[in-house]
Amino acid sequence: MKQNINHTHTKLDWFVILCVFMFPVTFLTVRHGVHVSLFALLLITAYQFWHAGIKNIQLEYPRDFFILFLFSGLLFSVLISQIFRGAIHPAAFDGPSRILFAGVAFLLLKNLNIPYIKILGVAIPIALIGIFTVVILSPLDPYWMGRYSIYFVDPNTLGSQTFILGLLSILMIGWSGKKSIVLIALQVLGGLLGLYVSIGSGSRGGWLTAPFILLLILLLRLGDISHASQSHKQKMWLQTIAVCISISFVFLMGFYFSEKLSTRIISGYFEILHWFTGANLDTSAGTRLSMWKFGFQFANESLLFGYGEEKNMMQVLKDSPLNIAANETAINTMALTGPHSDILSKLLSAGLFGLGAYLSLLFVPFSIFWKQRNAQNFNIKQAARIGLFYITGILIAGLSNEQLSLKYLCTFYGLMIAVLLAQVLHKPSAGRID
Repeated sequence: MKQNINHTHTKLDWFVILCVFMFPVTFLTVRHGVHVSLFALLLITAYQFWHAGIKNIQLEYPRDFFILFLFSGLLFSVLISQIFRGAIHPAAFDGPSRILFAGVAFLLLKNLNIPYIKILGVAIPIALIGIFTVVILSPLDPYWMGRYSIYFVDPNTLGSQTFILGLLSILMIGWSGKKSIVLIALQVLGGLLGLYVSIGSGSRGGWLTAPFILLLILLLRLGDISHASQSHKQKMWLQTIAVCISISFVFLMGFYFSEKLSTRIISGYFEILHWFTGANLDTSAGTRLSMWKFGFQFANESLLFGYGEEKNMMQVLKDSPLNIAANETAINTMALTGPHSDILSKLLSAGLFGLGAYLSLLFVPFSIFWKQRNAQNFNIKQAARIGLFYITGILIAGLSNEQLSLKYLCTFYGLMIAVLLAQVLHKPSAGRID
């Protein structure tokens, strides 16, 4: 029997549903658009806490407070670093504060009986279609030499984010058994367009996430096979082998027919080879490797608390023995565009405290999702597995291009993790319809 949706969701639910739907849609299409959803959720959370009272809000101690502390880790690491160095720069709190705000919104989201993963299953492919439309209709920026970009998103960030979201859109297909043909078509189209935009952007760091996500999928699949009944195991093995062969075939066809894909992969191989042999250090990949080598050496001079923002790093570097001609390219690139690595960025800006906060923000939610990967509830299982794939993508892409630095990137990551955790950790109350 079809349920009356008005009996299922309140006005508050519909407001939250709108915010959850809009934050992926506006992420890479409207400048500052993703912040609107965050602050709307933050305001409604504050209102609910004030209106209902703290005692009437379902807070599970100590789990919820630990998760809130987790979302505040980057902000506290920046504060500790600045206090120790005696230099307060308010702008450095922008990104970390957005993640904290998402953690506050999580306290409300987890109490609402809303299928967030189903909303994301529609919003993400629509977002990718929107991104494709914006990219195609916008003239190419000559600065990026033919690579796809958006007026506020560089090719590396655009490529890595669309590649991860494109894979997620495809991975959401067909999990529930019975699904609308229109929804399947939407997810397929969104996924393919996301991958197309990523290839056009030339973001090799984003493409590197594919083998790791596929390896994780295979690992989960092997777990599913081991728990399946004997009569189903053979069929699941055949399906798994067929999918692996199909993925390999699609990759080979893409490599053969896409000049952008093949050229970037081949050039990347030779850039890395030439860096190790010393033949050419000033290529794109070579410069990144030089920054990693130099960055870890420089981080050792202020390992515990870091240096703060890039300008302060450059001032300190003037008197450093590492400021030599061999490091000139790496230093100039870092001064202009940052260290191109989330690990180096957090280590150099806030020291070991910043690195610890960053890694906790990745691995603690990953561990929660891992524990729920085989949950009986379909929505929880799907949200947990999508969370595993998303965090893996952000971690791998973040090795060569910062994914948690700018405000809009921090906002999107914070909201994605908050929404997925809310789905996984939701416990239905007696007064709500599931």
